[in-house]
Amino acid sequence: MLNVHSYLTENEVLKIIKKYDIHNTALHEKKVASYSISLFNFINQYNEFSLGDRNFLKYSALLHDVGYFIHKENHHKHTKYIILEEPILDKLPDKTRFLLAAIASSHGNFIDSSIEFSPNGLKLLALLRIADALDHPHNLNISLKQIKFKNEALKIKIAGEGSEYVLKKVKKKSDLFSKVYGFPVCVKCY
Repeated sequence: MLNVHSYLTENEVLKIIKKYDIHNTALHEKKVASYSISLFNFINQYNEFSLGDRNFLKYSALLHDVGYFIHKENHHKHTKYIILEEPILDKLPDKTRFLLAAIASSHGNFIDSSIEFSPNGLKLLALLRIADALDHPHNLNISLKQIKFKNEALKIKIAGEGSEYVLKKVKKKSDLFSKVYGFPVCVKCY
């Protein structure tokens, strides 16, 4: 995967999320990016992801909810539209931009069928979905306490108010992770 950072700085991405920030979605997007990178760094001990993959995941996470600017309903479709039309992103190669839009907009329960995802693309998307679930419904103060492999499962320990709600959301959004990585995700609260 191309290193998106070669074309676009993180400050430019932050400028985009600030531009489209509504109902404080930028705070959520930053939390999801942080969770995504924590998950990526752990998983990367067992995979061969590149720095480009890491940056791609981070930028996808930062942009995944910009579609709320247009409307909450179908915000994933609006996210794709904004990423494909935002002038700051014009410097990205078309294929990279389209993939960024597809991954960011597929953070819910569907996968954008207009693109064929590579195995690594699906793995990054699976991490984004788990990270997004860890901050659902966008206003929780959840902290990741531990990520580890144990008993052929990815174990995530979290703490914070509302963490019981997160358990349900992660379970709902972890199917892709289990499919592409070959093991389940288990979340425990403390």
